[in-house]
Order: sequence, then structure tokens, then C-alpha cells
Amino acid sequence: MLGLFAFYDLFLKSGKYYFVYICFVVAWLIFHDGFRWGVGTDWEVYHNYFSECLDRTEEGFEPGYVLLSKAIRSITDNYSVFLIVHAIIVYSLVSYTIIKYSVSPLLSYFLFYCIMLTYMGMNREYISFAICVFSFRFILERRIWPFLLCIFVAFWFHLTAIMFVFAYFLNRPISTKVMIWVLGAAVAISLSGILNKLPLNLVLVGGAVGDKLDFYSSSYSLETNMLATFLGLLKRCIWVCLAMFFRKGIKNMDDRFNFVFNLYFIGTVVYVIFNNSILQIVVARGLIYYNIAEIFLVPYLVSIFAKGITQRVFFSLICIYCWLVMQKGMNFYKENLDVDIFRPYNSVLVDDQYDAMDKL
Repeated sequence: MLGLFAFYDLFLKSGKYYFVYICFVVAWLIFHDGFRWGVGTDWEVYHNYFSECLDRTEEGFEPGYVLLSKAIRSITDNYSVFLIVHAIIVYSLVSYTIIKYSVSPLLSYFLFYCIMLTYMGMNREYISFAICVFSFRFILERRIWPFLLCIFVAFWFHLTAIMFVFAYFLNRPISTKVMIWVLGAAVAISLSGILNKLPLNLVLVGGAVGDKLDFYSSSYSLETNMLATFLGLLKRCIWVCLAMFFRKGIKNMDDRFNFVFNLYFIGTVVYVIFNNSILQIVVARGLIYYNIAEIFLVPYLVSIFAKGITQRVFFSLICIYCWLVMQKGMNFYKENLDVDIFRPYNSVLVDDQYDAMDKL
């Protein structure tokens, strides 16, 4: 359905019903996340926390999420109410940015759903992420204090928000030559496997993160996988290379392009550097704030191709790419948990006793 709206956005756009379609998409996304039941990551953790949050004396979550949970729980014990409020907060903030800054909003929504589907259930980070996406406006307007306020609020929901501070400095042009050198250096670092040879205590000392790193380092092989590095780089460099080498062919270029491209480029560089290292466990959570630039970058790239059959072929390739991204994300959890936590989708309106983990 979202793919059809994206097709309409690119090839059949007319002003008559455009806003109605956007409202429908936003309402559908809120319904999709707000009325889910028993599906998505960390379902049991957050469901149980909501049920017990008023009675807990020790909190394991950030204060913003604790306050939101307790505020809603003091009114109702219905977890679906919390999920609906959560979805309204997230999609209001994200939609503001998409509608205001995307050159093809419906295509951006399609990309957003496909890329972010497997993050569904990461309640704390999702709100933190949405606040950071909303802060795009302050980066583009070069208003540092409102931007820092957004980071502070986002940090109250998930600590990884601090990684987005660096985004403020990316609203400027970076030469293609510099990008090539930086990307080449990142590939060299990744292939060398040097990060796996560093003592973990030089990077993170003690605490829950350190304990998790110790666990993963003893449980998984950290040998550098050159094929995995190459495939990961290839996936991300599709958009980077198109934007880098065909920039002059982008017909809908505006003053926001540099920020969007730089944001995605830095996310790619960081991904490459930490790929196949133990630190990718930590870094991957923070990259969500940078990778989201993809939903704004791809609509620019469509205009590189001539209108007509060429653009339609490119759009078909985008659809295939999105399908592969979704499948890869969902299969990752299926392979590691031995259960599919996303398929089939279940709504509380259909089965309010369903729990994907019961299939174990």
C-alpha cells in the first residue's frame, strides 16, 4: 500500500488529494504501531514494565520513559493506550520533518516503514529517535540552543541520543575528494581488524555496557569477515555513490541536500569502521539517528534519471531494495531468537492474548 502511494508521489502527483493521502498514511502508521499486540522487539520487557511501573522502587530505564509510563499507567492499565500515545508522539514528530523537508513525502514514508519496521518495539529509543528527527529543523536553521534542548530531552528517553550531537556540524558541503579519502580510510580500518585487537577496557570500563561487551566477546567469534564487510559496504554505498558522483544530475537539489547526504555518509563511515568488531553492538544502536537520512536522500536520487521508463525501473529497484531490507531485518531476529517476532502481524483487536515468543 505504501509502495502505491510512493508511486503516486513520483509519477501521478496532483494537489487535489495529496494531503489526504499523507493523513491516511500517518493514521495507518499510528494504527499499525498503536494497536499491535505481542509482536515486535522487547514486547515482554516493556509490557511487564508498564504493568508494574507504579509499584517499582528501582528503575532500569531513563527518566523520560519512566515519567511517560507512570503518567499513562496512573490513568489506565491498558497497555494499548500507552502504545497509541507512544505512536502519536513518534509519528507526529517524524511526520513534521518528512512533510516539511522531504522532496517526495510519500516515498519517504514508504522508505521509513521498510527501514524502521524491525525497530518496532524499541519503545525508548523510538521516542528518542523521533525527537532527534524533529531537531533537523534546528540544524538546518542553525539554531544550536533549541537543537541541544532536543538532544537533552531525547537523552532522557535513550542514552544513545548523545551520538546525534555531531549532526549539528554536518550542514555544510563536503568535497567528493574528501569523502573518498574518508571512506577509503574507514574500509582500511575495518579490514585490518584493529578494533578487535584493542583491550575493551580502553574503550568502555565497567557498567552494564562493559558487561554486555564481555559477554558478546566470549560468545561470538570476532574474526574479521571480509565478505561481510564488502556486502555491508556495498549495500550502503549504493546511495552514497549515486549522490557523490551524480550530484550534478539531481534536478530537485535544494539547500537541504548537503545535510541529508552528509548525515547518511557519516553513518556509512561509522558503520564500515565498526563492522565485524565487538563495538558494533553498541554503535549500531546509535546509527539509527544517522541512517534515517536515507529516507530523505533517496527521493533526491530519483531525479537523476530521466522521467519515464528509466525512473520507473529505478523505482522498481527501490521497491526490491526495501523488500530485501525488511526481510533481512526480520530474518535476523528469526535466526537469533528461533522465533519470528514480526510475522504474522497481530492486532489487539484480533487477539489480545497473542505473544510471538509463545511460538518457541
